[in-house]
Amino acid sequence: MAGLKTRSIFFRSTIVYVFLTLLNVSIFILMIFENQLDLIAENAVLNAQHTASSLKYRIDNIIGTAGQMSTSNINMVLKEASMFEVNRISLFSEAGKIYVDVQDNTITERTDADLEELRMINMAITRQGFEDKLFYHSVNKDDKSIQLYIPFMYQRDHIGVAAIELEMKDIDRQMGYLYRQCIIVGLLVTVLHIGFAFLFTKMFLLPLRKLNEATKQISKGDLNIRVPISGSDEFGQLASSFNEMSVSLARMRDEAKGSNPLTGLPGNITIASYIDEKLAAGNYICVLYCDLDNFKAYNDKYGFTKGDEAIMYTKDSLLQVAKRKDFRDVFVGHEGGDDFVMICPFEYWESIAKSFITTFDRGIYQFYNSVDARNGYIESVNRLGERQRFPLMSVSVAVVTNKTRPFRRHAEMIQVATEVKKFVKSMDGSCYAIDRRTGPTSPTQIIRREPLSSQKPERRQ
Repeated sequence: MAGLKTRSIFFRSTIVYVFLTLLNVSIFILMIFENQLDLIAENAVLNAQHTASSLKYRIDNIIGTAGQMSTSNINMVLKEASMFEVNRISLFSEAGKIYVDVQDNTITERTDADLEELRMINMAITRQGFEDKLFYHSVNKDDKSIQLYIPFMYQRDHIGVAAIELEMKDIDRQMGYLYRQCIIVGLLVTVLHIGFAFLFTKMFLLPLRKLNEATKQISKGDLNIRVPISGSDEFGQLASSFNEMSVSLARMRDEAKGSNPLTGLPGNITIASYIDEKLAAGNYICVLYCDLDNFKAYNDKYGFTKGDEAIMYTKDSLLQVAKRKDFRDVFVGHEGGDDFVMICPFEYWESIAKSFITTFDRGIYQFYNSVDARNGYIESVNRLGERQRFPLMSVSVAVVTNKTRPFRRHAEMIQVATEVKKFVKSMDGSCYAIDRRTGPTSPTQIIRREPLSSQKPERRQ
């Protein structure tokens, strides 16, 4: 059972979503961290450059273009540097000779620059000459410091370089703020993902689970199960279709027991038994198979509820005709869907067919809106998924009798009725037809009536 759960959509979606959430949060925090870290470094560099610019201005005032690298001038430069809180400063010649080297306010005994310092001296002089840069700097993130190499002129044609090292002040506090900011952003992104996961579960996974549970219950024979999903989205429509399917299955089950759950009329078993009894008794009967035309198109546009109302109206029309005083021994049954059956003595069949068609056509307009009723058609989608115009609902009545042909069982009459029904449904509007063939394989000999609204006379074929 645990293996089945790990292969469920819910489990797999959870794993994928957790992975994507962690990846998204990590990328988002990394981007913010790198961006803010660069901003912190840039801010420290700008402050250092401001200090370097001010110090260069002071050096130029002290030494000047023609000044000497005398002890007094060097001491004045060191004094100015201390005013800017510069604790590490070195004065180099262009060749790397050290005039003075102060580390943490202590003068060292060094006389020559090392290779790295020579490289930085050359970079500063080159940038001043070719790029007109006041100084050259480098950032040491490990030591949290900035080194600046500031070129200056002395003795008219000599170039000196002042190397200073500044601490990136307040960097620890800013980094602490950055860490807190990343944590807060990470929590916010995580909360948003959790909210989205909850919404996704509510909108997709839970409806799927409900549909799955309902399907299991139906498979066990519980046709009264309903899916409690509402709304007009795809899941709501699917739940509505599922519930209608449950109703249809329950109706089919009840029909198999002998009665139709919607109309309450006798179902297939009762109809078959009644026909077989009449045939066995030698009574001449007519079986009228009544079928609604364009019912599916109506259902697709107006919905199953309105379709059920049309089915009930058809039942009422049939019973209204069957209860007329001039007709006797008329049986009305409901095979299912839009298929009804009337069984009557042979002499009543045509009067009953005409009366039923007249009654049905007179009231069918009430089930359409004013536009469709006035147009005389509706627009719906056919079986190929194409938009098509369909006429208003009408009825086709296929009549089979044992007056002209012997039938032993109801199944034989149904087979013949299928042929007659195809013939009747090929005509427009409400109409009826009776099979008058006298032999089991003789050519078709059918009386038909054109739609009553056309006022055309009866024809024979």
